[in-house]
Amino acid sequence: MTKRIMIAALLVLIAGMAYAKGMEVTKKAGGNTVTITLRNDPPVTGENAIAVIVKDAAGKAVTDAKVVVDYGMPAMPGMPAMKYKEDTAFKDGKYTGTLNFSMPGSWYVNVKVGKAGKTNTAKLNVDVR
Repeated sequence: MTKRIMIAALLVLIAGMAYAKGMEVTKKAGGNTVTITLRNDPPVTGENAIAVIVKDAAGKAVTDAKVVVDYGMPAMPGMPAMKYKEDTAFKDGKYTGTLNFSMPGSWYVNVKVGKAGKTNTAKLNVDVR
């Protein structure tokens, strides 16, 4: 019995360590607090899962917003700007989606939270490897 408990505890610890590798940032978007989690820290070229939790000014979860992530890379010499858009789906208390960074470098990520005819944005920059 003790051996099973130790194995279970070890598995929980490993799972927690794997999740802890993600990047988490909390920003304001209007009156909302937006917590953005990217599965990879630092983000990597290719697919990166994103999860967004939105809370109102009272700290209550916002479950009926439209959350869209605009992300891209500014123009550089010899290369036009890149702009992408990811609609999210609400499930298990989070708005989730996948960002596909096509190359390493500095990218902007704008999480737009729309509700009641207003849209507020939480902005961050990430260094994709």
